[in-house]
Amino acid sequence: MLRKLKNTDATMSNAVAALLVFTALLWNNAQAFSNNAADCCLTTTDTFVPRRIVESYIIQTIESGCPIPATVFITKRNRKLCSPPANDLRYPWVMKLIEYMDNRNSKSKGAQ
Repeated sequence: MLRKLKNTDATMSNAVAALLVFTALLWNNAQAFSNNAADCCLTTTDTFVPRRIVESYIIQTIESGCPIPATVFITKRNRKLCSPPANDLRYPWVMKLIEYMDNRNSKSKGAQ
């Protein structure tokens, strides 16, 4: 009878250890998924963004894990402005601002 109890204790210890490892793995995955969407635009605004305040931009896509496509303009004060995607023809200023930023960046890289 005593031998049977020892085997049960060892089995329980193994089960608890396996459960702890499994929980730790799930916790890490849950944290990774929750951090992915933190930097996504959830909505966009069609408000014109003046080029004098823009430092850079990012193209947000659905493939990157975000819920909507958007153009994210980053200001000189490090604020993120969520604008419509560049391919939205209703907002031609978005594409013009992207082209301006690309040209400005290529000129500054060529001067170095």
